[in-house]
Amino acid sequence: MIYKKYIFITAMSSLGSLGFYRGMNEYDYSYHRKNMYKQNTSYLYTNKIIYGLFGASLYVFPVAYIILLQKELYRLEVNIRNLEDEKTTDYYNLLLF
Repeated sequence: MIYKKYIFITAMSSLGSLGFYRGMNEYDYSYHRKNMYKQNTSYLYTNKIIYGLFGASLYVFPVAYIILLQKELYRLEVNIRNLEDEKTTDYYNLLLF
């Protein structure tokens, strides 16, 4: 019985960490995409952390699993099949759509 609590805590912290990582990667991707068109925006760590917290909150709440599970399976297939060109697309790098 006590193991269920530990499994739940481990799962939620793992999913939250993954969401935080995905959110920070989305900020990096959108920042570099904006600078590709010479908009010269400032790279702000606070915005990167906010993106990470948004991603963590999405990955912790079960309602978003329907969308996020499909996206994670897509990313898994891209990495398994080593599709490097696909890693530069918007769909791969954005958190939701």
